[in-house]
Amino acid sequence: MSSLADALSSEPRFESAMDLCVAALRRLAEYELDEAINDRMRVLGERKEFLDQHEHGELMSLVAFSERRTTERLEARVALQRLGEVLPDLVNGH
Repeated sequence: MSSLADALSSEPRFESAMDLCVAALRRLAEYELDEAINDRMRVLGERKEFLDQHEHGELMSLVAFSERRTTERLEARVALQRLGEVLPDLVNGH
């Protein structure tokens, strides 16, 4: 048994903290942008040649936000997968 598994079984607060981490990773892994954000990005993207400076800035901000959320979602999925390989009971339920 690994020292991490020992810590999980011997310290209830550690297990509780890990459960919270898994729940947070799941929320990130399942995150979807609000439909209104997607719609606004689509509308601005369709008109990108005609945007004023403010709208162009808004589009760039929305795209950057979307890219960050996508990266975080993928990283959370990988983290959950790796945790599940090491501590399947923690990730798949007790």
